[in-house]
Amino acid sequence: MSFILSSSDAVERFQIEGGGKATHLAKLTQAGFTVPPFFCITSAAFKEFVLANHLGEELTPQANLAQFASHIEALFVRSPLSAELESEILAQIKNIKLSDRFLAVRSSGLDEDSVEHSFAGQFSSYLFQKGEAAVFSSLKRCWASAYSERALAYRIERGLALTDIRMGVVVQLMVHAESSGVAFSRNPIHPLDRAQMIISSVWGLGEGLVSGELDADHFEVDRQTNLIHATVVDKPTGFYQAPQGGLVKKEIAPDQVKLPSLSEAQVLAVKELCLSLEQKLGRPQDCEWAFENGVLFCVQTRPVTTLPPDEFFDSKVVGLDPILWDNSNIVESYSGVTSPLTFSVASPAYRQAYIQFCEVMGVPRHLIRSHELAYRNLLGLVRGRIYYNLINWYRLVILLPGAGSNKEFMETMMGVKQGLKPEIMSIFDFMKNPPRYSFFRKLAVAGMTIYRFIRIDKIVHDFQSHFSKVYHASRKIDFRNQSLNEQLQHYSYLVDTILSRWQAPLINDYLCMIFFGLLKKFTVKWIQTKDGSLQNDLLCGEGDLESTMPTKMLMKIAETVDQRDPAFKAWLISTPPSAVWAELKHGGKSPEVLKMVDEYLDRYGFRCVNELKLEEPDLHDDPSFAINAVASYVRMKAYSTQAMEERERLIRDKAEAIVYAQLHGLKRAIYFWILRQARKAVKSRESLRFDRTKIYGVIRHLFRGVGANLLKLGVLKAEHDVFYLTTDEIFAFSEGRPVTVDLGKLVELRRQEFAGYRKSVPPPDRFITYGAAGIAMKYPMVLADSDLLRNETPLSDDPNVLIGTPCCPGVIEGVVRVVREIKESEGMNGEILVTERTDPGWVPLYPSCSGILIERGSLLSHSAVVARELGIPTIVGISGGLLKKLKTGQRVRIDAGIGEVRILPDKKE
Repeated sequence: MSFILSSSDAVERFQIEGGGKATHLAKLTQAGFTVPPFFCITSAAFKEFVLANHLGEELTPQANLAQFASHIEALFVRSPLSAELESEILAQIKNIKLSDRFLAVRSSGLDEDSVEHSFAGQFSSYLFQKGEAAVFSSLKRCWASAYSERALAYRIERGLALTDIRMGVVVQLMVHAESSGVAFSRNPIHPLDRAQMIISSVWGLGEGLVSGELDADHFEVDRQTNLIHATVVDKPTGFYQAPQGGLVKKEIAPDQVKLPSLSEAQVLAVKELCLSLEQKLGRPQDCEWAFENGVLFCVQTRPVTTLPPDEFFDSKVVGLDPILWDNSNIVESYSGVTSPLTFSVASPAYRQAYIQFCEVMGVPRHLIRSHELAYRNLLGLVRGRIYYNLINWYRLVILLPGAGSNKEFMETMMGVKQGLKPEIMSIFDFMKNPPRYSFFRKLAVAGMTIYRFIRIDKIVHDFQSHFSKVYHASRKIDFRNQSLNEQLQHYSYLVDTILSRWQAPLINDYLCMIFFGLLKKFTVKWIQTKDGSLQNDLLCGEGDLESTMPTKMLMKIAETVDQRDPAFKAWLISTPPSAVWAELKHGGKSPEVLKMVDEYLDRYGFRCVNELKLEEPDLHDDPSFAINAVASYVRMKAYSTQAMEERERLIRDKAEAIVYAQLHGLKRAIYFWILRQARKAVKSRESLRFDRTKIYGVIRHLFRGVGANLLKLGVLKAEHDVFYLTTDEIFAFSEGRPVTVDLGKLVELRRQEFAGYRKSVPPPDRFITYGAAGIAMKYPMVLADSDLLRNETPLSDDPNVLIGTPCCPGVIEGVVRVVREIKESEGMNGEILVTERTDPGWVPLYPSCSGILIERGSLLSHSAVVARELGIPTIVGISGGLLKKLKTGQRVRIDAGIGEVRILPDKKE
C-alpha cells in the first residue's frame, strides 16, 4: 500500500488519511492558489510505524503529561522507519524535484484545523530540513508531537479522546521569505465589525510572529473600499534560515527597522488572497502567507473557529433586537460561574417576586400580564455567569409611578457604570412612552405607596415573623432522611410560603432606592463638600445592622480567647483553623469557646462566601473561615466592638455637623427627614437580605439531600452532581415527565461545558447581544465586542493613581493583600484588602483589614454598607485595572473620602 498522498489526490483521501493541514493545502492547490510544492505522509504510515515497533501499549497517557510526552518523543526518535516508507518518501521528494532543497516537515493531525478544533500551535513543525536523515528524524518528532503535553492538555480541555490519535505529516518546499505573516479575512477581535480584515507582518519568516516573540506591523483593511489603517512598529530582528538548517534570529538592516514590512500593493495582494480563500472555502480564514522574490505564497490556512457563522449576522434569520447585559451588583450575590441548579432557583424567584412587587405598587394586572416576557427574563445565564437583562429591568421600572426618576435611582442601587453611545440609544425608545395612568389611577397608586410607606415597619415585622416560623421549622428537618418526593414537596412549600411572598423586602428595597436617591440628590444640590461621600458618612453608626452582627459576635469570641491563658491563645493563633475546630469539637481544649462557636454557627452558619450559590459549602460544613477571623482579631487585638462603634459615631457626627452648619429651617428639616428614612430602609434592607441568605441555606441542604437520594437510586455518580441539573429537570424526573431519564449523561455534558466556562475569560461587566442570545454566548469574542458602550467611569491621567467610589472616609497608607479567593486571606493582619468583589460572607474578614479596595460594587452594595458601619476606609467600583496594577506587598496611600488610590514607590527605590 502507498503511504504517500500527492497534491493532486482526491481531497476526500486527504480528509481520511492526511489530516487538517494537508487537506487544506490540497484544497488550496486544486483551487489554483500559489502553494509551495508538497506531499503528505498518511496516518496509515503512522499506524504502521507504531505497530512495527510495538509501541501501542506505550501510548496511553499518564498522569504526569510532561514526563509522558518526553518519554514518547525519546521512544519515537530511536525507533526505525520501515524500508518501504523511507523508499516512498525519497521517491516522492525526487518526483516533485525537492532533492537538495530545504524542506518544511509539518504535523497534520486528523483533528487539526477543523471548524470545531483548530489545534493551532499544539503540534510540532520543523523548518529548513535538508537531507534524508533530517527529514526522517523530523517525521518521527512530528508524530511524537501528537502526544506532547500541550496537545494532550488541549484534548482534555476539549473532551477529545486520548487514545487512537491519528497524525499525517506534510513535507513541503520552504519559502525563503522576505516578509511574511498572518491575515484574518474577518476581524477576530471585533467580530461585529464586518467591514475590516486584519493583516500582521514581519521581516523574514512568520514564526516569530506566530509565537509572539516579534512585534509586527498591523494593517486594518476595509474589505470593500481598500482603505488601509497601518500601525508600523520597529522590527530590529527577524527569523531566517540557519546555515545548517532550522531557524536563526538575525538583526535587520538598520534602514529597514522602521519601514513597513509590506508595501501598499502587497497589503492589497494579501487582502485579495484572504477574501478569495474565504469565498472558495466557505468560511472566514486565518491564513499564513509569505513573499519570496515578489511572489505571494499561501503557506497554509485554517477556518477562524472563534467566529459565529455568517447566518448569525443575517437579520432574516436571527433578528436584530438587542439585549443589554449587566452584572453590576448581582455579581456580589452570584460571583463567577454559577451552577444550573442555582440559576434555576434564582431566575423564577426574581420573576415571581417582581410580579408581586408590581401588584402591590398598584400596576394593573393587564400590564403585568402583557410584560410576562420581561418578568421571565430579568436574569440571564451567560457562559455560566448570572447577568441582569437590563432592558427588561427598565421595562418594569417604567410601569411604576415616577418612572423618569426611578431609572436614575435604580442605577445608583445597581452600580451601573456605563452609558450608551447615541447610536444605540434607540433600544430605550420604549422609555419615551410609559403607561398612561388616569388621574384617579395615579392618585390611587400614590395613596397606596404612601400607605405602605407609613406601614413599612409593620409590613417588615409581619414578613419576618412569618419567615421565622417557616425557617425554624425547616431547620429542624433532616432532609437526608426524607424520600425524594418529600424533599421536593418541601421545596415547593418553601417556594409557596417564602419565595412567592417576597413583597416586603421588595417594597423596602423600593423605598431604599427612593430615599437614598433623594439623599444623594439633595446632598449634591444643597451642601458644599470637598468630596462626594457625605451621604455615605451619614449612614454610618446606625447600630445593630444585621450584616455586622456576625462580625461582632466573632469579635466577642476573640475577646474571650484573649482573656484565657496565654498557651491557649498562642495555640489558637498558630494552629491551622481546621485543626483548631477539630480539637475544639474533640473536647480537648475550651468548652466555653466551643459553645460560643456552636452558637455562632447556629445563628450565622449560612452566612458564608458565595452564600446564595447552592453548590458552595457553608460554615456548617467547614467553619475554618470563622476560626481564622477569630485568630486574626486576637492577633491584632481588633475585638473591641466599643471602639468600632465609637469610630462609626465620629464619622456620623462629623458628617451631621457639616449638614447643621449649612442647612437651616425647612431645608434642614426636609433633609434630616429624608436621612432618617434612608437609614431605616438601609437597615431593614440588610436584615431582609440575611433572611434570603437563611432560606437559601435551607434550600442548599435540601438539594444535597435530593442529590443523596439520586445517588442511591443510581441516577447520579456523586451527590454534588445534582447542582448540574435544574429544578424543572428534577421535578420532571420525579413526576414522570422527563425528556431524558439519563440524567448522568446530562450532568457529564454540563460538567464539561461549565469547566470550559471557568477556564475561559469571563464576559465583560456590560455588553450587548443581538438576535438569539444563545448563539452569541458560544462565542466569547462577540460578547466582548461592545464598542457601543460608553465608559463613564473616571480614569486618572497618572498611571499610579486609581479612582473609585468613596464609601467610608479615611486616609491610610499601608501594604496591600490581593485576595482573589477567600482562602488567600488567611493570616490577614492589618493589610489593605484588595479584591474584585465581596459578598456578605466576607464581612468577618473586615476587622482584620486597615482598609478595603474593591474593583466592583456600588454605593448600596453590601460591601459598602457594612464597611461604613464598621468605619473602615473603603473604596468600591475602582476603575483602571485594580487587580492588574496591584500585587500583594505593594504600598499604597488611599484617601477613601475622595475615592483615590495612589500606588507608592518601593521603599528601596
